[in-house]
Amino acid sequence: MSGLRRALDSWSKRAEEDRCLPNLGRGGGLVALFVTSYFAAMIGDALLVIFIYGPRAFFVDGVHVSDWKHGVLSNGRSVGPLTGLATFPFWILLIACAEIAAGLLSSFLRSTPAWWLGIAQVLGGFALIGFCGWLDWHEGFPFLHPIPAAALVGGVYLAWKALWPAAAVVGKR
Repeated sequence: MSGLRRALDSWSKRAEEDRCLPNLGRGGGLVALFVTSYFAAMIGDALLVIFIYGPRAFFVDGVHVSDWKHGVLSNGRSVGPLTGLATFPFWILLIACAEIAAGLLSSFLRSTPAWWLGIAQVLGGFALIGFCGWLDWHEGFPFLHPIPAAALVGGVYLAWKALWPAAAVVGKR
């Protein structure tokens, strides 16, 4: 248990120094803020329908929140502002999970060869860019919506951060 305590103390100290999420950083925290809001809304809306109308309505009848902003269900009924209230706790939980995952991944990559970090950054960057494309083409999000825009900017930056040192080495040859 002392290892967990040391890790929590280290995280708390770094959080006080930076005033942000120490594992994600400011930029990663902003990307996580926007991207996790999408998943939190999906989770919160699904559980809201299950809680109010029962599992049968969601799983069998296919009732879902069709208009998040106005709280309108696919069957035309309204749930009012409950969609936001159902989303918020999951949003906080998902941001915390992203922070924990970033810490675990960085501690794992710290003990591996340096090129593993580059590969992880490229894969993460391309995953964020792919998520942006999926939101734009599959879900119909406008390109300038904050969620796909944050995923695109974060993905391009992460891939650039990994590929720039490699490009500099190749350019010197």
